Amino acid sequence: MKFGTTTIPIAGWIINPSDPEGMRAKRIDAIRKIVKGYGLDVVELSLDLGMVYPDVFDKNFYQAVAELQKELDFTCTIHLPFMWLDCASLNETIRQASVESIRQAYELVDPLLVDNWVLHLWGSTTIQISELMQESIRRRMFMNAVLEQAEKSLEQIKEFINPFNLCVETLEAPDFDFVMPLLKKHDVQICLDIGHLAWQGGGEISFLERNIENIREIHLHDARVERSGGVRTIVDHLALGRGQIEYRNFMQKLLNLGYRDVVILENNSQNDLELSIARIEDYV
Repeated sequence: MKFGTTTIPIAGWIINPSDPEGMRAKRIDAIRKIVKGYGLDVVELSLDLGMVYPDVFDKNFYQAVAELQKELDFTCTIHLPFMWLDCASLNETIRQASVESIRQAYELVDPLLVDNWVLHLWGSTTIQISELMQESIRRRMFMNAVLEQAEKSLEQIKEFINPFNLCVETLEAPDFDFVMPLLKKHDVQICLDIGHLAWQGGGEISFLERNIENIREIHLHDARVERSGGVRTIVDHLALGRGQIEYRNFMQKLLNLGYRDVVILENNSQNDLELSIARIEDYV
């Protein structure tokens, strides 16, 4: 297995567009810390930063990252943009714009050697509607329409990204089984986010056992269920050991199944990242 993380726990999400040089330097320093400071093998870059802040994270920035990749010899994975996008949108204009945004992001990081490309195949609006609709003929009609739009997007994205390296991420909803026939049809891989599965009641080990042959990347973070006033919410992206996921059992299952691909520790703070690294030091 190859372990890594994103630059988010170290450099954060907040960007100051009036200080592009400082923002770029902060990300470069974060990559150095991930590889040299923590001894991790993989850096996952979020291309939402490049698409939302194109004057900061431009082609020259990713060229600098490519030079750093040669110097430090780390594996790079890319999280394709997903904020405000929806590749399964029933609004065809939005769907097409989402694919175009992903294509532009792909071209932006052309200098890099990339192992995996992580894709959110549907967006927050699709998630919200699917959660609101109970099992019914209407819901099945909606999900079938979503699948048709998702397939259009996959076919277009496959024109520039090899499906063997394209990993569709498990999201909070709907149940991922609904999209599995589509992924198998197009030979697309899976990014298993075990924190997101917590939104659906867990089952990460069962999911792993059923789909191990097609999982090329795992997002590892803890999560817990909170209830207040009868409302159930999930808090995720926690440090390992701070939630309810049996991550030790999960790691042992990965070893037993012979998993050899990427595991990304997906935390939001440096303290949580360091705690997660300490919790998996026996596996790194």
